[in-house]
Amino acid sequence: MSSLLSEHMSLFQNRCRFYIVVIAISMTISASISSDIWAKGRMDACEKSLPKDLKESIQRTYPEYQLMNLSMLTAVGQKIYSQDSKSGCPGVAKVRFFDKNKVDYALVILKKADHDRPYDAIYDQVIAKKGDNPSWDLTILEKDVHAAPPAVLALPPGKYTGDDVDGQPRTLESSTEALFVVKYEAWSMVYVSTSNGIEKVWLSD
Repeated sequence: MSSLLSEHMSLFQNRCRFYIVVIAISMTISASISSDIWAKGRMDACEKSLPKDLKESIQRTYPEYQLMNLSMLTAVGQKIYSQDSKSGCPGVAKVRFFDKNKVDYALVILKKADHDRPYDAIYDQVIAKKGDNPSWDLTILEKDVHAAPPAVLALPPGKYTGDDVDGQPRTLESSTEALFVVKYEAWSMVYVSTSNGIEKVWLSD
């Protein structure tokens, strides 16, 4: 009787161990799938924010392009960005940059990206302006930057004071929206379209 009871107990314990292992594996797979869906959702948010003809124009210059997405920001950066913008994509910003009556797109285009090591990315900062034909004109603001990519947002027209490229204080005034480029907890700068072209000042470093 004791032997039979012991045998049943052993069988019960083995089954328990089996179910625990199965549950643990299921949870791991589920977490991995959820993480992949979350990351894909963030990238889809970037793609959905672009007009079809703009995507086609980007692909002609960057055939295998990716856009900076929320997962590449730090936890603090994600929180601040989500308070600043509801778009869900820090690599894209609608901005009336050249003309207050026309929408342009500021883009952070990744040429090399490792989402586990965002500091090892290579990116271009680009402003896209609708041309007279169906295509878009892409103006590169910064090229082949090897660093963690920043977020881009639009700022209202006005005066912006910071340091120029020589470290001297300077104020830029814009009658159209300005472009705010920020690496949270590190630096930020403002680009403005002026009669002299596109100019920028550093707000923090």
